[in-house]
Amino acid sequence: MESNIYDTIIVGAGAAGCSAAIYATRYAMKTLMLGGPMPGGLITEARDVENYPGFKSISGMDLAKNFIDQAVSLGAKYQIDTVSSISKVDNFFEVKTFEKVYQAKSVILATGTHHRKLGVKGEEEFAGRGVSYCATCDAPFFKDKVVAIIGGGNSAVEGAQDVAMHAKLVYLIYRSELKAAPLYIEELKKKENITEVPFTNIIEIKGDSVVKMIELDNPFNDSVALAVGGVFIQIGYVPQTDLAGTLGAELTKNMYVKVDAGMSSSIAGLFCAGDMNNASNLLHQQVTSAAEGAIAAQSAYRFIKTSPYLVKEA
Repeated sequence: MESNIYDTIIVGAGAAGCSAAIYATRYAMKTLMLGGPMPGGLITEARDVENYPGFKSISGMDLAKNFIDQAVSLGAKYQIDTVSSISKVDNFFEVKTFEKVYQAKSVILATGTHHRKLGVKGEEEFAGRGVSYCATCDAPFFKDKVVAIIGGGNSAVEGAQDVAMHAKLVYLIYRSELKAAPLYIEELKKKENITEVPFTNIIEIKGDSVVKMIELDNPFNDSVALAVGGVFIQIGYVPQTDLAGTLGAELTKNMYVKVDAGMSSSIAGLFCAGDMNNASNLLHQQVTSAAEGAIAAQSAYRFIKTSPYLVKEA
């Protein structure tokens, strides 16, 4: 009779989770991959991905779909469900969602990151009413409007270009210097409807039923008030490590899960791959996430076979 206990449950369906599922199935492991409210992860927000081997250019949405399709085609069971808690019961993990309870001999967390919030007055109030965290998703809603992009990294600079294709004018507001890749900055400078506002922070978002204005900490064009119809907050990401932390896994000061070379956390049988951990020199890319997912699957396989999961040279 088939056991109801999975060899591994993978939480997350982005590059790390799908890679883990692909390799787990190749080890003939009974595998369940649980994808949350955004299957594929934040890469689905990318208009073009040009740094993943094998594709000269592919949309983030298509790349994420390819990941999931491949994992499922090789035998991984895939469910869209949100995990509410994970606990260790005897020698098994109990994974609870809002609908079911699953058991597994090992767990691979690949929950990625979420958008960092600015933390200013009006941000929560106007979320979905002019405040957005996804330029690729929401740029078309701001056609012919004046908008502000907050941030100076890759996501902000690329986001400004996405929004500029629709908006009348884009203010790119950042607190120090642009920190995006040179190629992104070069493309930014070509856009005539993007105005940079450096060495400036926004301190409040104002409006009525929708965003109407932002207040700055430094005057721009002799005023600290800037009339805008939208605010895109693109200031980086926060690792989603609540499940690992609640289970007792050791975290870094910046809340990444501490892992070893085998992607193991401080809890036996709990492996973590992708942007949520402190591996790969914190190079949070699809290619490193995929590699870490493969390593995590190998470690989980060796763990449940009671072998040392870390491979040592002969």
